[in-house]
Amino acid sequence: MNLIEKYYAAFSSFGEKEAFCAGDEKYSYREFLFLINGSRRLLESQNGFEPQMPVGVLCNEFAETYAAVFAIWFSGGVFMPLNPEAPTAVNEELIGKFGIKYVFQPDGSGNERPFQSAQILDNRKISSKHNLPVHRWSENRTLYVLNTSGSTGMPKNVAISLKNLSAYVEGFLKKYPELDSSDKFLQTYELTADASFTGYLIPFLLGAEVYTIPGNTFKPFAAAKILSEKPITWVKATPTLLACLKPFFSSFHLPGLKHFHFGGEALPADLVESWRPHIPNAEISNGYGPTETTVTATIYKCLPGEKIKEKNNIVSIGLPFKHVQTYISKMPGERNDSSGELWIGGQQMMNGYLESETQPFKFIEKGGQSVKYYPTGDLVAQDHEGYLYFLGRLDDQVKINAYRIDLIEIENAVRKIVPDSGNVAAVAVEKSPGLKQLVVFIEKYSGCGKEIQEEMALSFQRYKIPEKIIGVLDFPVNRSGKTDKKKLVSMFLNKELW
Repeated sequence: MNLIEKYYAAFSSFGEKEAFCAGDEKYSYREFLFLINGSRRLLESQNGFEPQMPVGVLCNEFAETYAAVFAIWFSGGVFMPLNPEAPTAVNEELIGKFGIKYVFQPDGSGNERPFQSAQILDNRKISSKHNLPVHRWSENRTLYVLNTSGSTGMPKNVAISLKNLSAYVEGFLKKYPELDSSDKFLQTYELTADASFTGYLIPFLLGAEVYTIPGNTFKPFAAAKILSEKPITWVKATPTLLACLKPFFSSFHLPGLKHFHFGGEALPADLVESWRPHIPNAEISNGYGPTETTVTATIYKCLPGEKIKEKNNIVSIGLPFKHVQTYISKMPGERNDSSGELWIGGQQMMNGYLESETQPFKFIEKGGQSVKYYPTGDLVAQDHEGYLYFLGRLDDQVKINAYRIDLIEIENAVRKIVPDSGNVAAVAVEKSPGLKQLVVFIEKYSGCGKEIQEEMALSFQRYKIPEKIIGVLDFPVNRSGKTDKKKLVSMFLNKELW
């Protein structure tokens, strides 16, 4: 039985057990399967639908959105997440590039988005008690495609196969054998981020219950409300989300929480230490993994009372999953140092980028064979026990709230909008531990930053829009004559630019 068949069996066998809670809406496993059936019948009734076709989903926070994902997989399609808050032109480009004919829009509004080449399937409140046979999958077939920034500033389309996702799920459950059907998971991530998979793919396989955060809410406060009111045992969140709640830590006491799992960004150790007294029985874990290596490739786990492993105030990213191999490529000139670029291989590694003439892989000769690895671009160190520590990016990519952002791409976009300005520098500023914001500095610019933000909003997704745009008379430079971004950040934090 492959992974997709296991999900179908889970929805069929757990019956009246609670499966999903979204705001005031609750669904048992049986009722959730009915939602999946309804979405499947809607999709498969389209004359042009065939297995292996890409199917879009506008990822609003409804139960039917999650049901659409499984409906696509049970029907043999490829899940293509689309951000409902992205400019129409951005989604239209993805739809056209991959030939997407159908897009689930589970909002019940009846307002069709102006996608020229895709038909809207509104599956809100559509269900069916009639079960359909599950499409037979081969392990190398693509399950989903995610769009992520590349190191060149050009977006990359990452295709993850059934084999990749199956290896991730198996590796995750091996790290957490104590999880079972009594657990209650809080899913905090946007569905366009692969980090969200942990919050619903794992619990649905176990017969556990999934709670999600309603749309159109301030996510940190909504998460806090659910944690305070519901018997949540497992949470996965970004450090940014927790950092937003830091002023209110004293109001939390969550002895029933068993696991607090971080992912998506570097995790400040002092943020964790200030949070631990309020979750006295919870294991802290910190996951790491580029989209190209399927959600999470390494994990660090710290039991209550244990000392946190950290380096430079950043919590360890731990040890590899079962089907993951890691290799540290030494930097030129470094011989004795344990640090270098992290390469990841194994069954969780993607087959390659779609629509790309070049692939990023590196090869190492082992035992007479050439072993393929994905070079992450992340600088890591390793201690004598094998634990890995994230030290930073080798290029100009950063992660903010679990989204990867290429700073070169942002700088180029700003330069196009204000071509007569001086230098442009995009940086991720950490105003407090775990709380980052995207800031753009423009040399010799005295215009209005809001106008640039509005212009960028026409062609960029929301998470790529700088929170602040600041004009600077003269950029500081380092000894090499390059823009000193660290000095810019220091000037910004010390309010020397006002």
